Amino acid sequence: MLFICFKSVVKRIRDILFSNVFGEFIEKHTREAVEEVLFSDEFREYLLSILEESEESPFKEIAEQYLNQEVVISTTVNMLTGTIVLVGEDYLVLEESSETTILLPFDSIIAIYQA
Repeated sequence: MLFICFKSVVKRIRDILFSNVFGEFIEKHTREAVEEVLFSDEFREYLLSILEESEESPFKEIAEQYLNQEVVISTTVNMLTGTIVLVGEDYLVLEESSETTILLPFDSIIAIYQA
């Protein structure tokens, strides 16, 4: 008798779990939970911080390490040799000689290394 009741309960649970109504319930509440996270201020701030980090060129940090040192810079056009005399937000200033100074945007740089 107990076994028959147990089988009946298991069948009812299985019917509920695999029913369309339960599937719709799960779908609805999952969608609501995801929307709640996606539209939260916390998630927005997280995404903005990732975007901000990805916009900053890694060459700024590298150029700062070589400030006032002689370097070779490979650009999208050619190779340059000189001393980094200034590092801006999105550019560096390279002094090739006492008469030649180049303002070089980070997005045109392929590599920077010590001469």
